[in-house]
Amino acid sequence: MTSRSTRRLGWLIGLYLLPGAAVALPGGLLGKRFGDSRVVIAGLVLMAAGGLGLAAARSFAEANAARLVSGIGAVMLNVLVTKMVADAFDAKERLLAMSILINSWPIGIGLALLVAAPLGAHAGWPWGFASSALFALIGCVLVATMHRPPTAAAANDKPVRAALARREWQGLLLASLPWLLYNAAFQIALSFLPSLLVERGIGIASAGSLVAITTAMFVVSVQAGGVVLRRARRPDGVCHLAIAGWCATIVFLAAGGAPLPWLVAGGLIGGLPAAAFVTLPAELLRPEARNLGMGVFYTVYYAGCALLPTLAGFVYDRVGGGAALVFAAALAFACVPILLAFRRTTSHALAAARSLAP
Repeated sequence: MTSRSTRRLGWLIGLYLLPGAAVALPGGLLGKRFGDSRVVIAGLVLMAAGGLGLAAARSFAEANAARLVSGIGAVMLNVLVTKMVADAFDAKERLLAMSILINSWPIGIGLALLVAAPLGAHAGWPWGFASSALFALIGCVLVATMHRPPTAAAANDKPVRAALARREWQGLLLASLPWLLYNAAFQIALSFLPSLLVERGIGIASAGSLVAITTAMFVVSVQAGGVVLRRARRPDGVCHLAIAGWCATIVFLAAGGAPLPWLVAGGLIGGLPAAAFVTLPAELLRPEARNLGMGVFYTVYYAGCALLPTLAGFVYDRVGGGAALVFAAALAFACVPILLAFRRTTSHALAAARSLAP
């Protein structure tokens, strides 16, 4: 593959996430206006259309348009499916449900690789891309036939306020930061670690395998985190310890430690807090305000995940790969004081939210 082809491939991958900062908030509001299930189905239809468009593309411009359509659909899906899970489960049950939802991303990627790659190799790359449309259409059928919204509370004559109250805004902005920083740290570590390992004399294939190992360990620990946090008496304490341990493994890798044990250890503990971070907005927001709130939550997430890895790349170029990993560890560790700050403010925000409830 030529350098030009590599750059174009990277651009098409990034273009899938680019609409997030602009579409997340409108997507949440559309769910409020037309219904969550309908907007999720619309998002899946856009993803299917984008997959078919990419398969049929005959130019780079057409491929860009197809990926943009897919990305818009994926953002709508992401925002509203998270909100739907928050609506369907309460308290600690939500932690386990969110861990399953989070793991659908890497498991889906693995499933796609099992299907799309062999199909593309045997029938041609357009069929590999077109297979993504099939998965999206299957999702449409499942949502349309199986999703049932939670039973509404008994009707009354009091007006329902769907806008965010001032204290909800304050709590939501704090609640949005741990998920952003945690994911940005994960992206930075996995993006720049292979290059750092190669610079230290490890072969390209071996470096890729090592990163694949830690990714697999994250899948295990995210699911384990849902179970552990659901049963823990102090789930925030588990999150603090897991983040501190994960950051320590990243720092040891940056300092030149043997990669395999630290990657395995980091993967096994790094995924534990994931479900707790993504459920923070649901703890704070009234059900009628969750569409708007989740739109804000994912707007912050997409905007930050576009900016921070770029900043890490600048650090890598100027200071080195070790510094980029330390930067990732610093971002992840910032989740600890932010989570503490969220807990200090959330009781006031919840009290204010209850006062607005009908």
